[in-house]
This record gives sequence, structure tokens and C-alpha cells, in this order.
Amino acid sequence: MLSAYIMPHPPIARPAVGRGEEKRIQNTLDAYRKASQRIAEEKPETIIIISPHNVMYRDAFYVSPGDVYTDSLVSFGFPGERVSHPYDIELRDEIVKLCDEADLPVSQDPLYEMEPDHGTCVPLLFIDESYRDYSVVRISPSFLPDEDLFTMGRVLERAIAHIGRKVSILASGDLSHKLTKDGPYGFAKEGPEFDAQVTQYMKDGDFAKFQTFDPYFLDKAAECGLPGFIILSGALENSKVTPHFLSYEGPFGVGYAICEYEIEDYCPRLAQQSLEAFVKDRTQIRVPDDLPDWMKEEKAGVFVSLHKNGELRGCIGTIFPCTGSVAEEIIALAIEAGTRDPRFMPVRANELEELEYSVDVLSAPEPAEIKDLDAKRYGVIVTSGHRRGLLLPNLEGVDTPEEQIFISLQKAGIGAGEKYDIERFTVERHCR
Repeated sequence: MLSAYIMPHPPIARPAVGRGEEKRIQNTLDAYRKASQRIAEEKPETIIIISPHNVMYRDAFYVSPGDVYTDSLVSFGFPGERVSHPYDIELRDEIVKLCDEADLPVSQDPLYEMEPDHGTCVPLLFIDESYRDYSVVRISPSFLPDEDLFTMGRVLERAIAHIGRKVSILASGDLSHKLTKDGPYGFAKEGPEFDAQVTQYMKDGDFAKFQTFDPYFLDKAAECGLPGFIILSGALENSKVTPHFLSYEGPFGVGYAICEYEIEDYCPRLAQQSLEAFVKDRTQIRVPDDLPDWMKEEKAGVFVSLHKNGELRGCIGTIFPCTGSVAEEIIALAIEAGTRDPRFMPVRANELEELEYSVDVLSAPEPAEIKDLDAKRYGVIVTSGHRRGLLLPNLEGVDTPEEQIFISLQKAGIGAGEKYDIERFTVERHCR
């Protein structure tokens, strides 16, 4: 993940609809364009947008099907205000697969794909002013419990890591609709109270607080964005997050807030810290206290890769864990990749600023046959006696399981006529 955003979706923010009234939310317009410029600088391949005005089910998440998302503000009288982007089918399919594994109900009814969705359209119209070269995945929240919303966010994060896609996530949502007596929905004291609390949580990056509101209070406040914010919080659980709160205002009786979240993945960050400490001081760092619990408690095989100017500069990994935690595995393998990969000279101190880091965390291998493989989703291990070859998934130029097997056999020194066993595994890829 590159970054994450909370954005509102008022059609009146578009000059064609507002006809001058949009100037009353100038801070929101300025924040939209600041966030859009940030997205243009990052150049995400895909934007996942969580919209409460897509199809909403009580007991399931809706993940939009089809090949292309096309929409406009035609329902507000302005068909010329249009967006059109291809769907990221590979990432979407991975999300649906992981939802199935997590027992999260999902619908993809194509009949609803023609429904207008200003919760998606309005933010993307602003983004398109600065950047257009992206695909989309559209997801609706649901009326499922908060823990299911949070789990959906974790699914998004895992799917992004499996595919290795450069992604920004956008939770579209207005805040209270009951801020003023002269607004279209009237006034309730809970409205300003909700907006004050939720914007403070946005500013603090205190995502756990999104799940602490009383349902009765939320009903009185008449908000629409909170379920999407909870999904977003699940997606950011394993990242170091720096909030940049850009704006809040509500002159039309509805609260509009824009917040950008700068994301730093803990895994490549730890690899960098480890290698830099060793190269500069010949010391091996300890496991930092601020890491997510899973990195300190779970064990897994890990590969650490270094790149310089787009070229491989070192890669060392383990199929099975050799230390007490994922964090310890990363610390050790970052040093190995930078100083003991026999294909390269050890990394020098003057190279450190030029390195890019990626960390692949492997699932436990499981027996497989060639029909069970998918070169994009699964890595491959082939074994014959004591000889073993491994190939990570989703590698450029490796498009079929047959190619995976051929390369893995070569790496293991196993002849084509020899018997061998196949195992498959998934990878969560963390890049920096």
C-alpha cells in the first residue's frame, strides 16, 4: 500500500453541480486537490474505493464485477461529469478468494453495476484532474458487525500483499448530516458531537476508536462514512501510519472531512534498519517494540530482496522459519541478503541510500499437483531427496505453472526424468 485517504463525496463540490455554491466549501476543494496531487506523485496502479453509495447489503459485502467502471453525475443532471477506469480484475479476484477463506459473505451481482454511485464518482473526478493512469476496485461496506468490517480491511491488505500491487485505498464517506437547522436533514446535537469525535480520531490515527460509538448515537448523528472508515482501519493495522488532516467543514449541514494517511510498511522498514546497522556499525539490532504483534509472535519463512537502480542487489530467504519470529527472520536475512549473497559483493555504506527493500512472508507449504498451481498466486517448491528448489509467485516473465516447475527443477539440480514432489505456498509481499 502506498497511502490511504478519507474523503467526502458531495456532488455540489463539482463546479458543474455547485454553480458557485461550491466556493462555500473552498477548504474541502483545496484539500481534494492536495490529496489528488499526492496520489499523482505516488502513481498507484490501483485505487481501492470503499463507497456507501455502491450496493449495500445487510449481510454481505458487495464487490463490483465487470471489466470497466464507468459512471457520471447524471442523476444530479450532469452526465458530462464522467469517470471511466478499468477494474483490477486480478486484485479483485484475490479479495473475493480471501473473503471466502475468512468466511466473509460477498455478492457480485452484475445487475447492480449500472447503478450510479456518487460516493465513488465524486472523489475520482477530483483525482482524475491530476492523475488518470490507474485501475479501480469498488467495495461497499455492509451492515455486518464492526469486527467483520475490520476483517474485510485485513483481507484488502493481504490481497494487496499477495498480488504485489501498488495501491492507494480511499474510504469515501460524509460525516453527520444533522449539523444545522437550515440544512436538508435538520439538526441533532449528536451531529456536531459525532463530527468532533470522529475527526479527532482521524487526526490522531486512533483507528480503534472508530468502533466505540454507540449505535443509538450514530443513528441520531445520521452519518454515512463510518463503516468504510472501519474497513480502512483494518487495512492499515500492520502499517506505521502518519495522519495528515487536511480539512473539515459543514456549511450545508453535512460534515466533510479529508484526511491523508502516509503509510510505511513495517517489514521493509525493519529490513532497512537491520542492514544499515550492520553495514555501518557491524551490529545486529534487536526486535523493536513498536512492531505489530504478528511480526513478534508468528513464525514463517521469509525472503528479503534488495534492488539498486531497478536491478537485483541481493536476495536470501528461508522456506521454513529458522528463528523465533518473523521479525527475527527479517533482521537476520536482511544482513544475509546485503552481505552474504554469493552472487554479489557485500553492500557498501555509500550504497545504502540507493537500495530498495522487499520482504516476502511465506505461508506454510502444502502438497500440490501441477493442476493446483497458479503462477500469479502460488509459489512452488520441488523436492527430490535432499535437493529442493523454490520459486516465488508473480514473477515477471513466469506466466504458467509449467514454467515455474521447469525453473524450480533447474535451481534444485533435479533432472526432468527424476521423480519429485510439488508443494505450493502463498506470499505476502511487502515493498518499500
